[in-house]
Amino acid sequence: MNDSTAYQMGQIAGVIIGIFLMLGICVFFVIALVKSFTKRSKGWIIAAVLSGLPFLVFLCLFMAGMVMGFKRAANRSTELNEARHGESSQLLTAAMSPVSGNSIAYEISFPWMNDWQENDSRSPFDHIFSYHDAYVGIIAEGIGVGTPQRVCDLTQKNLASKTSSFSATAPEPIEIDSHSWLTYDVTATLNGLNVKYRYYVYADTNYTFQIMTWTGPALFNHYAPVFNRVAKSFKMPK
Repeated sequence: MNDSTAYQMGQIAGVIIGIFLMLGICVFFVIALVKSFTKRSKGWIIAAVLSGLPFLVFLCLFMAGMVMGFKRAANRSTELNEARHGESSQLLTAAMSPVSGNSIAYEISFPWMNDWQENDSRSPFDHIFSYHDAYVGIIAEGIGVGTPQRVCDLTQKNLASKTSSFSATAPEPIEIDSHSWLTYDVTATLNGLNVKYRYYVYADTNYTFQIMTWTGPALFNHYAPVFNRVAKSFKMPK
């Protein structure tokens, strides 16, 4: 049994134990509540109060989760409607919150940070965040390959080898944190899905950075300005 399978089985077992524990608390709360009314003894009243506290906390957390879920669903619906009508994303005017790098001390900011979900960051990504159907991944390496053009050539070659169709725009210069980067768009078919990417790449003799953004082709023009805003917030290590 590998580590990931054991971890998943542990999660499932934990959820099952948690459910049975909560059910047990709820049953005991009902029994204690009934006894406190019928027997009116101090012990049963205290038991009802104490057993009711975890139930109340669970109820509050459940309601908070529902509110957050409805909020995210409403935001997603709004974003999709804005995209269909060619309107700008609300993320272009939302307040930005910084996120620090894990492996290297860079910084990058996201609008409405609480609405972004951090996904499991697997190699080579240092961070991966998603907002509905838009994704931002950061690759940070403490080894420099020399120039942004060199990174551009390597990333395009790597992506082309993994996709069934591939086309890329010519790289264009962009200034991020007073440094010269390159940016370019890629349209590709990956595992039968059409995906459109926007890359922002940088390299010198010390560092190599890639900000990799992607979404569906129909939503790309809507999210591209958001990707630009996030990428331009990048702060190099001091």
